[in-house]
Amino acid sequence: NPKTAIVMINMGGPDTIDKVADYLLRIMTDREMIQLPFMQNKLGPWIAQRRTPEVQKKYQEIGGGSPILKWTKLQGELLCKELDKISSETAPHKSYPCFRYVEPFTEDALEQLEKDGVKHVILFSQYPQYSCATTGSSLNAIYRFYKKRDLPKDMKISLIDRWSTNTYLAQTFADLIKKELQHFPSNIRNDVVILFSAHSLPLKVL
Repeated sequence: NPKTAIVMINMGGPDTIDKVADYLLRIMTDREMIQLPFMQNKLGPWIAQRRTPEVQKKYQEIGGGSPILKWTKLQGELLCKELDKISSETAPHKSYPCFRYVEPFTEDALEQLEKDGVKHVILFSQYPQYSCATTGSSLNAIYRFYKKRDLPKDMKISLIDRWSTNTYLAQTFADLIKKELQHFPSNIRNDVVILFSAHSLPLKVL
């Protein structure tokens, strides 16, 4: 049985076209993610229904669904394999995809790791930056899960929620940028424009 659980928290995405409607409905009715101006319980489902065909088309263009579950599973397997090698005292490790709006849902992941009898749970946010609308919503779902039931007595919980601020990651980005800049002729290298892009949030949410 695994001793340490790596719970990989994320929004998730519909892996087939027929799951798009439910995915959008859950997002549009989650006030931690989106706060609609009025009657969210009615306006949210209406927006989700209207947007479903358009969003289904977009997923069709990338192969018929979101690849996020596939890559999260692979990333988790490789991560646990490496952790088993470098941290034998906390091994064996097992990863648990933990999605907010599609299966495997938060509750599914937590119930499974409890069944597996893990001793240490590491909640590892996969969101690229911290926000109360993304990581916050997922953490609130975990809080609500354990508000209704007792936390297993011998279970310890740790949290990694702001990994994107780690200096080693910033250094890795910088090293990769420097490496790519070498592809440009030296006489224009200092003038190359580097564009940084990120998912934005409404100021009201901030």
